Amino acid sequence: MSDAPESEPVGPSPAGVAASSAQPGVPLVRRVTSRRANQIGLGLAFALGVGLVFNRLAGIPGIEGALALGAALPFLAAVLSARAVIRARREARAVGAGTLLLEAATRGFLLWAVPVLVLCLNMLRVRTCEPWVGLGYMVLGPAFGVMLTSLGSLALALLVRRFVTLAALVLPLGAVLWGLWEFWSTPAIFVYSHVVGWFPGTLYDVGRGFPFELLTFRGLTLCWMLAAVLGVLAIRPREGRPTRPRLRLTLPALGFLVLGALGAAQGPTLGHRSTVAAIDEALGARHWGERCVVHAPREVPAGEAWRLVRDCDFRVMQAERALGVTQSRKVHAFFYRNAVEKARWMGAGNTYIAKPWRDEVHLQLSTWPHPVLAHEVVHVVAGNAAQGPFRVSGQLGGWFPDAGLIEGIAVAVDWRESDGMDPHRWSRAMRDMDLLPPLRNLLGLRFMTQSARVAYSAAGSFTRFYLDTYGAEAMREAYRTGDFTEPVGKSLDALEAEWHEVLDAQELDAADLALAEVYFDRSSIFETTCPHRLAALKQRLGADLLAGDDVRARATCRDILDIDAGSAGTRAVLVGVLARSGDREAAQAELDELVGASRTLLAHAREGIADALWLRGESADALTIYRELLGEPQTEGAVRSLQVKQVAIEAGGREERILRDLFLGPTGGGVRPVSIVHFGHLVSGLREDGLGLYLAARQLVDASRYDLAHATLAQARRRGLPTPELEREALRLEGRAAFGAGDLDRSAALWTEARQDPALASEATEWLERIRWQRDR
Repeated sequence: MSDAPESEPVGPSPAGVAASSAQPGVPLVRRVTSRRANQIGLGLAFALGVGLVFNRLAGIPGIEGALALGAALPFLAAVLSARAVIRARREARAVGAGTLLLEAATRGFLLWAVPVLVLCLNMLRVRTCEPWVGLGYMVLGPAFGVMLTSLGSLALALLVRRFVTLAALVLPLGAVLWGLWEFWSTPAIFVYSHVVGWFPGTLYDVGRGFPFELLTFRGLTLCWMLAAVLGVLAIRPREGRPTRPRLRLTLPALGFLVLGALGAAQGPTLGHRSTVAAIDEALGARHWGERCVVHAPREVPAGEAWRLVRDCDFRVMQAERALGVTQSRKVHAFFYRNAVEKARWMGAGNTYIAKPWRDEVHLQLSTWPHPVLAHEVVHVVAGNAAQGPFRVSGQLGGWFPDAGLIEGIAVAVDWRESDGMDPHRWSRAMRDMDLLPPLRNLLGLRFMTQSARVAYSAAGSFTRFYLDTYGAEAMREAYRTGDFTEPVGKSLDALEAEWHEVLDAQELDAADLALAEVYFDRSSIFETTCPHRLAALKQRLGADLLAGDDVRARATCRDILDIDAGSAGTRAVLVGVLARSGDREAAQAELDELVGASRTLLAHAREGIADALWLRGESADALTIYRELLGEPQTEGAVRSLQVKQVAIEAGGREERILRDLFLGPTGGGVRPVSIVHFGHLVSGLREDGLGLYLAARQLVDASRYDLAHATLAQARRRGLPTPELEREALRLEGRAAFGAGDLDRSAALWTEARQDPALASEATEWLERIRWQRDR
């Protein structure tokens, strides 16, 4: 751009509000695009658009592309506004404020339109499912931001005689710094910026819809924009100050500034920002423990709230002991009523979040013990081994976070086993299926390019290997520096080879690999077509199935498959939906499409057909399929479900009808928990064993009535259960219920018994540790 100095002494010159520049009669767009500085700026905007098309997620109109443009284009707009002021002050012919405004608006529009046009053209190559929604993000994001910056930076540049470019850059630089401050200093991970736009906070939370708050926020942006326009019109460009005839324009400008400021002050009410006080007002209750403060809904009963507090206290102790650090400040655990409320107040609806630098974790209420609380608490406690403003692992003093290390250490410490699989075994399965990424691709930002399950499992496995092999001290140093190699003096390749030796020791069978095929059947968000639309459709499908609305469920399945024809899980659901609707030919056709899918998915689809047969009274045919499926790879929960269905059909009569209603409901959509308790007690009166009591007790556990569940499960186990798998689950549930009911001695005895079963050993060991900790309180 121009090499002329940013200010030169100039003589006074009259200037009308709409005086023309040096090229009277030349169309505005041509005048703007003919200038070299603007040509360079537009060329850079075009290059930015071209660069984005190489990223599938950001390369089309949408929230990601809008954020990328919103972060870059305002800086170009600010610099070009500064150059326009410098040029105007050097012109022999006076340039009016109105002309500068028109040129700034045109320039801002072109800076936005050029890359957006590139992204729109890319839609001819890359499929997009909601083009108008994507364009809406482009308008409400970078269009507003670039126009505000172009006009606002013009006003700032006109007010100074020296350092004009620096003055113009105050607006975009200030917006970025303010956004970082909002992210750092408040509970929210979202940021609404008048310049950059809406930053939702997390890419994994793909189901977040278009926020109404963005519309109200842009209403405030218009106030700032109008204030900038009136401010420019009040200034004589050469003098750089308001002139007396135009002072009247400063009053409405100040009025719009006041409106914008009042809107900013009401940010928490409008949903544009968040504070702890506002969240506490919405939730309604705080509960203080030894190590934690739990922020929970006011309607949560005192006993349940106290269990949340003790669970959090226990998780802090666990993480401290594993990492050899001390968490000196209390951890604040926020438990929201649901994902919608959580998204409203902190930004991530379906993603659990920790802010280590604020000693906060944000979750929604779930079963007890909370399935994700320990993982998030590890993030906070591990911050005691980190450095930098965010207290997370990363390079350059923690200023560049390493997502692989951050998530890896949480998985490694909160080591979970499900269906006989832990992160080591999942990683071995990935390797056998050629899905395991190289270690380098699990570190830094490359971690985000993997699907969530692949990335978390593999990073957790490697980090656990490192912690077990080299100890907590080396782990802390690696976490502090963001470097696994330096603390142990070995290269990354050497460490990866040692990790693979650990994976070599994991023995898997065909059933384990079949489970893994389903578990990892999910692409990275960067590789998925229309990830936001797909996420919304899958949420809708879940609601359709819960409502028992097979007509809508069929349509939703078709919508999903229209976008992602390879979604075997959706096709398996569709098989059951079609079968329940009586369209056996269509169901069989969809089942045939699943040839080549994992055995577990095929089994799920066939179970849907068997359920439909059972609903229509064709019990013999349903029983044949159920028996066949019990010979296929299944999760533990699926095995128990199939076993009870088999028991029901074999019993026949009233018992079969009750159990069918318990499992499927009248239309296949299931029944409410209170009905299951009723049906369970009916079955108990018909059978000598404890099956009915076990089924009722499961719902009592889910309802946190551990006193009732404890006694009911004890009675069920005394009467016996029809299969070893059901016996194992009853033992596990009774141990949990006894602890929840306050009977620590009975719980300890049950978990000591459970530890003898290899399938329960890991969970039993943790519960016994929890019991010892509780007794010491």
